[in-house]
Amino acid sequence: MSSLPSAPSVPAARTVDAGPWSVPALRGLIVAELRKTLSTSAWWGLLIPAALLSGLYALAAAASAGLSFSPALTQVFGLDFFASKFAMVFGAVCATAEYRHRTITTTFLTAPGRGQVVVAKAAVAALVGAVYGLVASVFGLLGTLIGGANLAGVDTGPVFAVSAASLPVFALWAVLGVGVGMLISNQLGAIVLLLLYVLLGERIINLFVALSDLGNIGDYLPAGSGTAALAELAGDGLFGASLTRGSLPWWGALLVFAGYAALAVLGGIAAARRRDVT
Repeated sequence: MSSLPSAPSVPAARTVDAGPWSVPALRGLIVAELRKTLSTSAWWGLLIPAALLSGLYALAAAASAGLSFSPALTQVFGLDFFASKFAMVFGAVCATAEYRHRTITTTFLTAPGRGQVVVAKAAVAALVGAVYGLVASVFGLLGTLIGGANLAGVDTGPVFAVSAASLPVFALWAVLGVGVGMLISNQLGAIVLLLLYVLLGERIINLFVALSDLGNIGDYLPAGSGTAALAELAGDGLFGASLTRGSLPWWGALLVFAGYAALAVLGGIAAARRRDVT
């Protein structure tokens, strides 16, 4: 009796290892971090004062400056000296919230690696930081208009250039906050350290360098490079020539700032890998 022919063998499906740094792995972590962020009130709680301060400063400047009013320079001051610091604080909160609530162990255990978690947090912080820049810029423009500024005959190109540049600048502020937050892990400590350096430490460094006749290094420091990236776009208006002319073009200052943000994230990754979170 002849045997029936055997069915053709089906080759086993190949199991593809996407790898811990693959796009699908990172995309999943970014989506998870975005959901965590949007489920809390921190992102919009910090966005509100950032937008209001930017708008109120522009309104007050437009209402009181008269003929000396420079809309582009006002936008720089409102965005850089007020609103951008909230993006930085948000980045620190984004990095340290899970340490504060003791959920970081679960996150690290379920992720492909600790470095990928830090990168995902930085990516989400950059996205939210860009939103901060957009909203704060809009409120700054609204404050200028409500303040009664006479924009007739004024070149508004620099105003919109500063507003557009605020998106990457604010994104980098948030990324810098993530890096420092992952380095320190303590939320209050990270925020206090960042604010002390930005509001006091860097000014002391610049003053010491100026008194020592070592030249101007402000554009090459973290906060100074972020400021220069916006100020260089304000043009040479009534006071712009003396207040916005630095040693780097705006894109060069932006690259310097991006370098500091990247170093902070790399430092945060190194610290996260060494830290015992059990």
